[in-house]
Amino acid sequence: MDPNTEDVDSSAPKGPRLRLLTVQGRRRAFKLEDAFWQALEYIARRRKEKLSTYVAQLIGNDSGNATARLRVAAIEWFMREAQAEQPAHAKGRWQRIIDLMAEPAFVIDRHKQIRLFNTPMRNFVASVGAQSQLRFELAAEISRVLMLFDENEQRILSIPCSLEAGQQSWKATVRVTLLERAHGHALLLCVLHPSAQSRPAQGTR
Repeated sequence: MDPNTEDVDSSAPKGPRLRLLTVQGRRRAFKLEDAFWQALEYIARRRKEKLSTYVAQLIGNDSGNATARLRVAAIEWFMREAQAEQPAHAKGRWQRIIDLMAEPAFVIDRHKQIRLFNTPMRNFVASVGAQSQLRFELAAEISRVLMLFDENEQRILSIPCSLEAGQQSWKATVRVTLLERAHGHALLLCVLHPSAQSRPAQGTR
C-alpha cells in the first residue's frame, strides 16, 4: 500500500470513504465513493505510480474543488472502459456511473431535459411525490456551457440552477461535467453541491 495514503473510515459500509494522502508534502483529506477510489488506484497502477503521486498530478496547484477533480478523473476512466459498448447500451452506462455517486446527481441533454438521475436525487424530491414532473433550469445556455468546455481545459463548471417539482422549488449550484458530445447531441452530468441545496420553498403559482 502507498505509505502516503491512509484510510480514515475504511470500515464504513456505504457512502464516500475518507482518505488522507500526502500530496506535495502536505497531508490532505479526500472523500470519494469506494468505486471511484478503486478506479483511481487502478489508473495509478497502470501508470506504475503511487496513488498519492497520481492524485498530485490530477489536482496540481488548483485551489478549487480537488475532490470533484478526482471524481471526474474516475468517471472519465469508466467512460473509456465503456467505449466498446454498443450505443444502445449508453443509457445503462451513464446510469451505472451516476449510481456510484453518493451525492444527488442527474444527466441532462442539450435541451436541459433530465434524462437520468440516481437514488440520492430521487430521494431529494421524493417528499413532493412528483418525480416525473421535476423541472430543471440551468442559469446558462447549454451552447455557452459547451463553448466553455471547448475553450478551457477545465472539466468542471459550477453553475447556479433551480429545480421545481409540484408546488416546491429549490435554488442550488451544480457541478457540470461533459459526458458525451457528437453530431449536435450532448449529455452533461450535473451533481448538486451538498452545501448549496436550499430548503424547498412553496410556489405561489
